[in-house]
Amino acid sequence: MASLTHLKKRIGGIKSINQITAAMELVAATKMRKAQEIALGTRAYAWSALELLSHIIKSLEEHAPEGLFNIPLLTRREVKKTVIVVVTSDKGLVGSFNGSVLRRLEKFLKEETNPKNWENVAFIAIGQKGADYVKKRGGKLHRVFTNYSDIIRLDEINEFASVVVDGYLDATWDEVLVFSANFISALRQEAVMRELLPMDFERVKNSIREVIPETGRYSDLKREILERSEGRPFDYVIEPSPRVALEKLLPHLLRIQIYDIMLEANASEHSARRVAMKNASDNAGELIGDLTLLYNRSRQELITKELTEITSTVAAINPTGN
Repeated sequence: MASLTHLKKRIGGIKSINQITAAMELVAATKMRKAQEIALGTRAYAWSALELLSHIIKSLEEHAPEGLFNIPLLTRREVKKTVIVVVTSDKGLVGSFNGSVLRRLEKFLKEETNPKNWENVAFIAIGQKGADYVKKRGGKLHRVFTNYSDIIRLDEINEFASVVVDGYLDATWDEVLVFSANFISALRQEAVMRELLPMDFERVKNSIREVIPETGRYSDLKREILERSEGRPFDYVIEPSPRVALEKLLPHLLRIQIYDIMLEANASEHSARRVAMKNASDNAGELIGDLTLLYNRSRQELITKELTEITSTVAAINPTGN
């Protein structure tokens, strides 16, 4: 049986860990709520921008339908090279957050690729854990982006967005796929794959719909956005032309879409860390209880043993009891 001193040190150490995990849980919960609010706060803006672009496309289709097919970011071409963006965390202690994204990627790679065409697949890692995974698997790592803020700012994604768009425009790759976590609720995050480029408005619209929760605090946002957009008349005078306006606005919408993906990943990471720290705190509390019980039992046994030894010694010294 462990000594009382050893048990006391273990209990003290676990109590210290419990305090740390409880503090980390509170911090992660605060960051999660802030990231969720910012992510959902961009939905109305993204939807309005998407609606504006759809009207411009309708105008372009009516007046110059051939011009629509010459816009690079909308042009779907034969896929010869693919870049896969993996969004993970830089650090651990996030429960299943990284594992779920990497398992989704692993499943895709097994189903869609084989060793012969691996040379046509490149990776961009956002987060050190994703970079470590790609290196371990022997993939071609094009770029690594790390050390983003806990609540990412729009200006922080500019370099990444430029790398993705420039690579698509100069045909370094023909499609851009993103593997990341979709924030559903504080207790549920879902690993998803999104096709970022070439752009598709219906796909972007569906992703905006999916991110807004059906129930809870932010569920009314979806209804408000849809009600505002339904039946809204539009009459735009577009200068110098719909095509020029579309070419200017598409990169901006793509940037907003990337920002949304990063905010969702932020919220998912903080949520997963909160749950992991809560589980760690609960487990530490149970372990403290078990060790305290063991400590008290050991202490009682030691007292009983000492009393027995004293009684036996007294009986040996004075066998008659006088």
